[in-house]
Amino acid sequence: MKVSEALEISRKIAEDVEKAVNRIAGSREAGVTVAMGKDGTPTKKIDRIAEDIALKILREHDLKIITEESGVVGDGETIVALDPLDGTFNASRGIPFYSIALCFSKTEALGGMFFAYVRDLASGTEYHSDGKSYRNGERIKVSETDDVRCNAIIYYPDRIYPFRRIRVFGSSALEICMVADGTFDCFIDIRKDCNGRGYLRVFDISASLFIARNAGAEISSLDGDDLWKKRFTMDERFRILVSGKNLHEKLLDVL
Repeated sequence: MKVSEALEISRKIAEDVEKAVNRIAGSREAGVTVAMGKDGTPTKKIDRIAEDIALKILREHDLKIITEESGVVGDGETIVALDPLDGTFNASRGIPFYSIALCFSKTEALGGMFFAYVRDLASGTEYHSDGKSYRNGERIKVSETDDVRCNAIIYYPDRIYPFRRIRVFGSSALEICMVADGTFDCFIDIRKDCNGRGYLRVFDISASLFIARNAGAEISSLDGDDLWKKRFTMDERFRILVSGKNLHEKLLDVL
């Protein structure tokens, strides 16, 4: 699949999902649980609407799709990791910070990614990367600060950190893109579940990791493994640090 085709598909999906999701965002029906997703979390009505629209378009192509609600769909050579609605709580409550994320890969490992797309469904802001990264069509790059008294997004601080500001917005795909464009200086997720694994999954963050890396970000797994060798499966979990290169080692020391 060509990059131009991946971009065309992503934009079509994002536009259709945006219209449908925004029609019911903030309504009582949006947050009604309609099923249990393949990821083991409840599927809300607004999730189902978004995924149904995205899968209808993706199924027109020869793809293997990894998605939050339905799991693995199709058996094509090109792999797509899809999060049709990242920030379900925000969307269901009418909080204007939620997104759609897609990434395309030539291999089963994250290192095979060749295109990524994230769209803020509340504002329409679009991020994509084809080896270079863009916000609404303009090149972006990460912050160049080396000061740990920086502006951080962190899930969730377990002690006092030296950051100037700490924010959590509720859509990791979009938050990492805000590091990619320099709005924030770093994104950190230190959470562990009861089994000691991270909370983030491939469809949550693979697209935005590709966008951030191609905007000059340094990205580390807080568990010491090679992120780019992780695979597009429902089982992969992530604990990560994303920041500019000037800041990265200092943040690892702080953490």
